[in-house]
Amino acid sequence: MLILEKCIGKGAVRECYVHPTNKNKCVKVLLKKKDCPVFEREFKNYSFIKEFLNDYIIDYDKDLVETNKGFGMVCELLRDDDGTVSKMIFEHEINDEIKKGLDLFVYQLLEHNLFFYDFNLNNFVVQIKDGKKKLKYIDVKSFERNKSWCFLKLENIFSLLARIVMIRRLKRLYKELGFNFSRSCV
Repeated sequence: MLILEKCIGKGAVRECYVHPTNKNKCVKVLLKKKDCPVFEREFKNYSFIKEFLNDYIIDYDKDLVETNKGFGMVCELLRDDDGTVSKMIFEHEINDEIKKGLDLFVYQLLEHNLFFYDFNLNNFVVQIKDGKKKLKYIDVKSFERNKSWCFLKLENIFSLLARIVMIRRLKRLYKELGFNFSRSCV
């Protein structure tokens, strides 16, 4: 059993801790034990999208681990060149290098019809690797092939509607970061 002590982040569904025996890994644990299907969905999503988004997502270990906080999912912990834990996108000065990384990420989503719906700023980390800023998306549980959590669920059937829902949310993300979203940027 892993004893988790150093919390490095908390979302609506999970907390994230530094792995106690491997400083380059983290362990995500659920706030509510009954939400275990979230892990299953995230493992499945990771397996499907890794081929398309490998440069933009973190690596996942294959199995859950038992911790003092319940079962946990082990993932890559992003660290900068100086060894510190990489920071969220909103903790950086937003510049063209970060925008280019975001544009390339969005291009991959649209090019491969990979529909995500959770683009809050806490899901984006900027890793400084070899002196360059690399954008990483750290939460793949919101991926659905043609689905979102909208009221009518017509986007479950029509990928064009799923694309429209995702683009609307991406526009909101770009606006929060002080950028304009346009088809020409991706």
